[in-house]
This record gives sequence, structure tokens and C-alpha cells, in this order.
Amino acid sequence: MLDFMRKHASSWFVTGIIGAIVVVFVLWGIGSFRSAQFQEVAEVDGAKIYLPEYYKAYQNLVRNYQEQMGGEFNEEVAKTLRLREQALGQMIDELLIKQASNRLGLNVTDAELRDYIRRNPAFADERGFNEKRYHQLLARRRLPASEYEEQERQQLLVQKMVHFITSFAKISEADLQEAYRLQQETVRVEYVVLGPSQFLKEQQAGAAEMQQYYESHPETFREPEKVKVRYLFFKFNDFDGQIKADREKIETYYYDHMEDYSRPQTIRVSQLFLEPPSKAGTAEQQHFRLLAEKLLQRARAGESFEQLQKKYSPEAEGRIQAGELGLVKRGQNIPEWEAVAFHLKKGGIGMAKTPKGYYLIKVNDILERKTPPLAEVQAQVEKSWRAEEAKKLAHRQAEGLRAEMLNASFAEAAAARHIKVQETGWLTSKDAIPGLGQQPAFSQMAIGLKPQEISKPLNLADGVALLQIMDHQDSLLPPLAQIKDRVAEAVRLEKARLAAAEEAESILSRLQKGESLAKVAALKGVPLKDSGFFTRSQGMPGQGQVRELATAAFSLAATPPHHVDLVSWGGENYLLVFKERRQPSREQFALAREELSKGLIDLKRQMVFSQWLASERQRAKIKVYEIPS
Repeated sequence: MLDFMRKHASSWFVTGIIGAIVVVFVLWGIGSFRSAQFQEVAEVDGAKIYLPEYYKAYQNLVRNYQEQMGGEFNEEVAKTLRLREQALGQMIDELLIKQASNRLGLNVTDAELRDYIRRNPAFADERGFNEKRYHQLLARRRLPASEYEEQERQQLLVQKMVHFITSFAKISEADLQEAYRLQQETVRVEYVVLGPSQFLKEQQAGAAEMQQYYESHPETFREPEKVKVRYLFFKFNDFDGQIKADREKIETYYYDHMEDYSRPQTIRVSQLFLEPPSKAGTAEQQHFRLLAEKLLQRARAGESFEQLQKKYSPEAEGRIQAGELGLVKRGQNIPEWEAVAFHLKKGGIGMAKTPKGYYLIKVNDILERKTPPLAEVQAQVEKSWRAEEAKKLAHRQAEGLRAEMLNASFAEAAAARHIKVQETGWLTSKDAIPGLGQQPAFSQMAIGLKPQEISKPLNLADGVALLQIMDHQDSLLPPLAQIKDRVAEAVRLEKARLAAAEEAESILSRLQKGESLAKVAALKGVPLKDSGFFTRSQGMPGQGQVRELATAAFSLAATPPHHVDLVSWGGENYLLVFKERRQPSREQFALAREELSKGLIDLKRQMVFSQWLASERQRAKIKVYEIPS
């Protein structure tokens, strides 16, 4: 609930620029670091950070990651993410911001604070701010109004500080034009791909080669650690019958999760409309549906609706329109359209199929949100509350059964509760679990247990698991004779890779001397491919995830010897030859200028704030005594 209240009280820009800092800051406050009896964790220009506040900040971070990752989150993940260091780092940043605001004389007046809180929709009903609701919500959290208001004062002070620092950020016209060029410039290349598969048939593996490869690459053939597991699975759905509706608890759940039920009321939208002929047959309708899906994929890859209209208008027989709708409110469009548009996040693109045709919808901004009263979303809230209660019951039963296993065997304790024990064969950390499918958290926990050890309850997507290791097999390297075929295949593949690389270098040399790629490809019997035009963000069609290829393509020049390049990636060798480059027009830039300017100035502000904070860290006298484990 407090997260919801604060999300709606602060601007989206400030939230984005110091998100993690504000989360810890507003929840725990800095003004409470008072008691000298607490152990000191760190000191920032004489201001102390004490152990209790540090633990609270750390626990808040852990809860955030648990909500995001569910059963995937565990202690090892926390260590990998260095959450303890993150928590302390955020608290240090909070102090630096507060100290700087004091030096600058920034403060928050009572009137500003009052207006700030009154504009928070968490405390509003249909008529606006409701003081009774305000005190009720705080009472539910056992949070005194004075304490909450002090925390909000501190958050508002942080926002003032951020706005003060970032107000100096500017973007020049040259910066805008260059950014647009980098976004919209397209290039086209011809290319061939040489890989090991093209040279594999002619390769042989001799006994001496196999022995040498086996000895020099032992980890390639090492079999992973394996375990056999017995487990109990407490499915969440099985507990639904034990849950009785409790109005007070449902209300509490609603107020704690108000953000989940808020929805856009006013959005800024652009769209592309694809209209099939009114009397189109089945085949023609299918053609337009597939075309709409194709346009959706290309739009999500970064192409603008205007580009798609120009490029695919002939294929759509001219029945395609693109444009800006501006501000749209609920109730202005047909239900099929609104069902998509008002469920998209800012920047999201979706497709709505309507009786008129196919609409590609992009939400450029969300300007107004509404949180419906509990009565309006009662069924949805109760369903979510029941799901959460079922998780608690499943976890509680798993904990109780684990405690019973101190005095009884795994099987005996399960039998007493009439719970079926499941068993697996040999599992590695990457294998699917019989009956559960791919469960990385399950596999990782199983590998980490000792024989006969019983795990802690493990949260998975559909339930809670309790594991016991039946048997364990260490990682081992099989003798060469046992894996002779695998080694031979590896030797042949390695020789094929080398052959492909040598051939690619040979072709590159010929291209650099002036031979055409088409001629060399024909002589070598290698397919010649044309990328078509693509932007940096899209990447080469069919190779979109290979950033190295797009970078190389845009680095090519129109004249030798810099018109060709060789890129090796994923065991394949790509020979690229420059064909054509297109620059965006001034008209396109003029249309996109306003939105581009907003995005760049926000990015510039984030950079300015990050640089300022880094300089504050260097200037300040910061002592870290110990990060508690």
C-alpha cells in the first residue's frame, strides 16, 4: 500500500532517476538514525548509519527481488547481486542527497507537503482527497500520520534536489539530429556465411588427434554432477478449499496492492490500421491477418508506423493508414480496441482485431490513471487474495512436515499426512523434473544438498517442494575408449571450424583486391544473401541478435578497401560487402523531433544526476566499518 501511495505521489522522472534510492529512503527515512546504542555500519561526513536501519533497508531489497523472481530467488542469488552492498550504497547516497540539500538551503514548506499528500490518489475518492480514508489507510499500517508526513517531506526534498541538479541539462539541435540519424539511418549489405557444417564431411579424426584433443579439452567431456531426489509437492490449488472469505483481510489485501488494480484513463496513442476488403474471401482474409502480424513484429523491432505504411502499402493494396490519435479517453473507441490499448504499458505496442480490421496500437504516454473502488474489483481481488493465502498454507504445511522429519523418516512423515512421495532418476542441474518440467531452482537446490539432507521449503510457480537427496554422483571424466565417438566428432568439428575460417580469410583477401562477392560466391558454391535495409536497433534480418554484424555493417564505406569486412561469431564466418546506405529525411526528423527531444533530455538528466552523485561520493568522507553478513 505504501509503495502505491508513493508511486502516485512522485513524478515518473524522479522515480526513474533514483528509483532504488527513493524506495529505501522513503520506507525507512534518514531522520531515524539517532540512537548511539546501535552498532555503526558506516559514516558519511559525520552522519552515522546504524545497524537496525541497514537491516531494514536490506530486507526491503530482498522482498523486492522475491516479488520479482518468485521461486528463482534464493541466498545465492542475493550474494550474486550483492544486495548487502546495494543496500548500504543506497543509504550512503540518501545521506549525500540530504546533506547537499541542506547546504543549498532547499526545504519543503508545510503548504507544499500538504498539497503533495492531497494530490495522492491513494487517499482520494470520487470527490477528491478524503481525510478519513487518509487516516484509515495509515492506521492499517500502524503508521502515525506525523511519521508518514515526515517521510513524505523527505521524499519531496529528494525530488526538489534532483530537479535542481538536473535543470541544467540541455540538448543541442546537433545532438538531436545525430541521435535521430543513429536511430533511423539504414544500411544494406550482401553477405555469405561460411560455417563448419560446410566443411565437415571432408574431415577425418586420427587416433593421435583424438588422444591429443581428449587430453587438452578434458572439461569438454566431463559428465556433470548428478543426484537422485525424492520430493513432496504441495500444489497451491489443493489448498483453495481450506480458505474462507474474510472481508477484512480482503480489504487489507486490496489496499496493499492498489497499484495492481489501477488502470489508465487517458493515454496518448499512435496507430496503424490495416483494413481488409469488405468482401474478402478466406484466402484474402488470411493474407491480411498474416500481414498484420508481420507488421506487429516489425513495429516491435523498432520500425515506425509511417515507415511500415510506406513499405507495405503496395502489399496491402493501399488499405493501410498510420497516424497520431493524440489523447484518448476510455469510452471513445470500440471495446476490442480499448481492451488492447488500455492494457499496454507506456511504449508498448499491441494488435487489436476488430470488425473493421486490424489496429496496431502504440501507447506513447499514460497521462491519467484511476484506481477503482473495492466493490468494482471485488472478484478479482478475492481471487488474488485466495492465491496468496494458498501459498501461505502450502508453505506452512511444508515447514510443519519438515519439522516432523526430525523424528521420523521422509517417507513416514509423508505417509502420516497421506502425501505421495515422488522420486526422480539421475538428474543434472539442467534436467527437467518429472512431473514439474524445467525448474532451475529445484535442480540447483538438489545439487547443493548432502545425501539424506532435507531441503527448506522451495517456492515454485505452482506450489512448494520439499526435497531429500537419495543418492549423489560426483562429476567425472569418462575414459577415452568409452566416449570415442564423441571425441572423434569434436575433432572433426574443430578441423571444420579451422577450414571455414581459412576459406573466409581467403575470400576476404580476394574481395579486398576488387573481386565481386557474387562472383566468388558462385565459384565457391556458397549462397549469396541480401540483407535488405535495416537500422542499428533492428540488426540484420535473420541475424538480429548478433550485434557485431550490425556494427560491422554500419562501419562499412562505399569505396575499397573499407567496403568489406569479416565477422566471426558463434562459430560462423560472415563476409559482408557494402551495397547502399540511406539517411532519414528532414521531414521525418521534423515529425519525430518533439518525442525524441523528450527522451534525450530525460537521458541527459539521468547522466547529469549520476555524474553529480559520483562527484559527491568522491568529495565526501565516507567510512564503511563493516557490511553485516
